[in-house]
Amino acid sequence: MSTHGNPGRHGHRDRGMSLLEVMIATVIISGGLLGVALLQSTALRATQSTNERSQATMLVYDMLDRIRANRASAQNYALVRENVFTVDGRTGVCAPGAALPTQRWEADSVEWSCSVRRVLPDARGRVTVTGAAVPGGGLPATSGAVEVRIEWCDARSGAVGGTPEFPPLFTAGCAGAVNVIVARSGL
Repeated sequence: MSTHGNPGRHGHRDRGMSLLEVMIATVIISGGLLGVALLQSTALRATQSTNERSQATMLVYDMLDRIRANRASAQNYALVRENVFTVDGRTGVCAPGAALPTQRWEADSVEWSCSVRRVLPDARGRVTVTGAAVPGGGLPATSGAVEVRIEWCDARSGAVGGTPEFPPLFTAGCAGAVNVIVARSGL
């Protein structure tokens, strides 16, 4: 009798994958896919934080440019404070088409505060002007300094925010990190 007719029983093993091997491969692939998903999630959070910081930086420099363009009223920009970010003073909201105030510095304040609210809804900010002439005397602003600050809470981060040079001043009760963007310039 010849054994060539049935090679699986007498010396040759069946070739293929066992159920155990398939299960192990599935577990390894699943672990890899979970790792990729976690990496994607972390990258998305970092991208959102970076986008917010970039927008805040542009807004801070936008206000500095507005103040430089209207130096004669520079001291009035110091009226931009944290509470300005809640309403625009005329309509109570940042509504498109709302009538802007007649003074350039007031219009700049409303436009800027509403821009900040659109980009960073929970942000707070402040403009500090030192050494500028008080408007109303008819004198142009003397040499002075301007500091523009925006702070907001980043709940996606658990780290303490700010830096030793620029600690958070008015963003309290943040569950994450407080981001602080500050720009200083001379007039």
